[in-house]
Amino acid sequence: MSDLLGHWQSGSACPRPGRVETAFVSIPERSLTITHPAPQNATAGLPQPDSVNLMASLELACGGPGAGLVPLDALPPQSLSHKRSVVLLIVDGLGYDYLRQTLPDGLLARHLLCPLQSVCPATTAAAVTSFFTGLSPASHGLLGWFTPFETGDRVVVPLLARQRNGPALTGDDLAALYRSPPLAARLGRACHVVTPKRIAGSAYTRHHAGPATVHGFRSLGGLFGQLERLLRADGPPRYVHAYWPLLDELAHAHGIGHRRSREHLRQIETQLGAFLHRVGNTDATLLVTSDHGFVDIAPERRLLLNDHPRLQARLRLPLAGESRLAFVHARPSEREAVGHALAVELGERATVFSGEQFIASGHLGAGPRHPSLAHRVGDWVVAMADGWTVRDRLPGEKPFSPVGVHGGLSPAERRVPLVLFET
Repeated sequence: MSDLLGHWQSGSACPRPGRVETAFVSIPERSLTITHPAPQNATAGLPQPDSVNLMASLELACGGPGAGLVPLDALPPQSLSHKRSVVLLIVDGLGYDYLRQTLPDGLLARHLLCPLQSVCPATTAAAVTSFFTGLSPASHGLLGWFTPFETGDRVVVPLLARQRNGPALTGDDLAALYRSPPLAARLGRACHVVTPKRIAGSAYTRHHAGPATVHGFRSLGGLFGQLERLLRADGPPRYVHAYWPLLDELAHAHGIGHRRSREHLRQIETQLGAFLHRVGNTDATLLVTSDHGFVDIAPERRLLLNDHPRLQARLRLPLAGESRLAFVHARPSEREAVGHALAVELGERATVFSGEQFIASGHLGAGPRHPSLAHRVGDWVVAMADGWTVRDRLPGEKPFSPVGVHGGLSPAERRVPLVLFET
């Protein structure tokens, strides 16, 4: 997960043919005073993200009270509750479409239970927090690599516990930012988190693991070694949350379609197969899923807000969320002008929602709304069309131009696999 290396994860699809524009269209200053923006309408009545339904199944199966969310139809809680070990393995960046295209006859595809819709935004900060808490982004409030934070009216990086391009967050800040209780605190089983050693002790992991025992590793073999040890250990029934980041890191650096990404997926399958052979008769269910898929974009399709300083000056905060799905916070007197400017300048390259529209659409999922959700979503939400991203760069920030990206609303980004193995 290159989030944890200090980058902004975001995504976009393959470029379309035709004229390429790399900067916003310049429009006269006076046109920004129009008070009736016309963003495209949100789609109402969307179902809640299926990955949250998955967590509802796991919570009920593992002795939790449930968070009021509907279990996944394809995985009834009673099908898991008798198992000695239940393991959820999150392979960061593994999209459903990518799996079916890359290894259609592989181990994972042969044991596919169903495709799932991941959360929105389709990014690690939102999705892994849902896996850790059993709550939708609408409830837990961590809305992307960059998340607006009402304390101090700033943008922060939840996974790194830092202000964007600024200092580390204080203990009081973290208590306000990480307010959702961890799933492990609600389960009636011994809980374990298996995660890379470099993030095992982070503030984010410590909070969201809760009472779970955290186990670090340094390699793919180390991940499966930790899982094997847990499945063979004596003791009470257990729930294991495990996380593997390298596919995501390779896809950001080289593209999800690159040879190195494909080869790594084959390595995962090879080591997974060997692991399953070693842990036969351990009375475990292993579920493999992901936080998001990926799309590759061309460099000339990456829009930079800094290229339009007049519009940028009308914003109260830097862009937040993801470069495929950006949350825009206007100065109070500039809200309508900013909405109109975004709709006019981006045109077919994006759909612009009001913050109220986007929340009402259901994209962020079901459940009680985070008390600061409206503030964090902001005045406008920019959902980039296939082949486009938009971002800004603050003074002193290092340029970050990933090949593979995610975070948007496309099926390639939101649809992930759910794979089931029994031992």
